[in-house]
Amino acid sequence: MILVRPSEPEDDTAVRTVDALATAALRETYRPNKAALDNKARIAGHLNRLVATIGGQIVGTVRWYVEDLSVTVVGLGVHPDFRRKGVARELLSSLEKIGRQHGATRLHLHTVKQTGNVTVFARLGFRIVAEREDQFSESDKYPTLTDVEMERVLER
Repeated sequence: MILVRPSEPEDDTAVRTVDALATAALRETYRPNKAALDNKARIAGHLNRLVATIGGQIVGTVRWYVEDLSVTVVGLGVHPDFRRKGVARELLSSLEKIGRQHGATRLHLHTVKQTGNVTVFARLGFRIVAEREDQFSESDKYPTLTDVEMERVLER
């Protein structure tokens, strides 16, 4: 059974491990540039984190914040050994509940098209809102990257 809860300070080591494993494949495609790192530092104080556990082991994590009637999803990651087992779906379901409590009307995120994650998020109920040249990432593999903005409307 997947349990989702707010992250605690004692989760930090496990969260870093899951983050590193979850983003390893992404880093073959892109890495954040200075503008992305500056933006992350700017919003760091507003970020909250949920973790997903199975049998007490942290297997997924997501950071989020609420702004303008929207829950912005940042850094959703699932341990590679636990992908396609409903972990991301449970994390997003928990974010929906949090969003409703805050009066939000949607979940919102950005992803890099070249990672293949647009189809993953589409399967999770997100739709494309906009596509533009990515200003926050760089790649040794692609001359330009595409930022895809996606949203999922919260049902009332």
